[in-house]
Amino acid sequence: MQTIPRRCTMLLVQLAIVLSVAGCADARRVRPPARASAAALRLHVLDCGSIGPIDPAQFGLKADEIGGDVSLVTPCYVVVHPEGTLLWDTGQVLDANIPDDGTQVVEQGILKATRRLSSQLAELGYSPADIDYLAMSHHHIDHSANANAFASSKWIVQRAEYEAMFADEQMATPLATSYRGLKNATRVVVENADHDVFGDGSVIVKAAPGHTPGHQILFLKLRNFGSVLLMGDLYHLPEQKMLDRVSSFEFDAALTRATRRRVDAFIAQTGASAWIQHDPETYAQLKKFPAYYD
Repeated sequence: MQTIPRRCTMLLVQLAIVLSVAGCADARRVRPPARASAAALRLHVLDCGSIGPIDPAQFGLKADEIGGDVSLVTPCYVVVHPEGTLLWDTGQVLDANIPDDGTQVVEQGILKATRRLSSQLAELGYSPADIDYLAMSHHHIDHSANANAFASSKWIVQRAEYEAMFADEQMATPLATSYRGLKNATRVVVENADHDVFGDGSVIVKAAPGHTPGHQILFLKLRNFGSVLLMGDLYHLPEQKMLDRVSSFEFDAALTRATRRRVDAFIAQTGASAWIQHDPETYAQLKKFPAYYD
């Protein structure tokens, strides 16, 4: 079967992102005001590292379909609402292991980081104690490395994810170290459902199971930029969507495909810009902090 080179498959994706981002004059390159005076919803995109190289077979893809090995990015996001702040995902390398001088740290052979999440938050004027809500797409290490630092935040989690995270066999593994502090955190436990964080429809955590038992995604309704859907690991790369491939490490591949169909219908209904979080080409087009979308 003839395959489409990665460069070609990305043209429509890049064009859509460039048009939406370039056409928005509202990504401000200014330091945000104090959160108490935030007049409208804002979204900041932070640098939480990169991953790779990885065998494309792990994502259900062939080398000739992807143009070689896979490299990914790992953003974190800060949502600032007039009623509070929300952190989406916490990075893949513990801040304490990242030096201040920008030296790259590599863990597990592929997890790379040069910037601390806490330092980026500080540049925005926030400490971990200023984060009112924590929500992670799921508990894998590339999304949860600094979760313990936000144990004082109100944690929004699907019940299936909470139960998977704190099952006895999971807690016995080193993977649980990054989020142990959340076990008794104040939390909103959602029953495989959506959760309207601030009650006004502008920030909604949406259930999207399959990659993990309680995987979730984040919908934002920005006043000027429009609606955005942060897709967690529903897809890792656009080619997975184009070729209908799932990763080899899905909790339930059939459930992932069912969730994708449901999310596709939601995107068509809302017209949201769907950001594949790990995709380097998507990330490259986005404004990074201290710029923001509103």
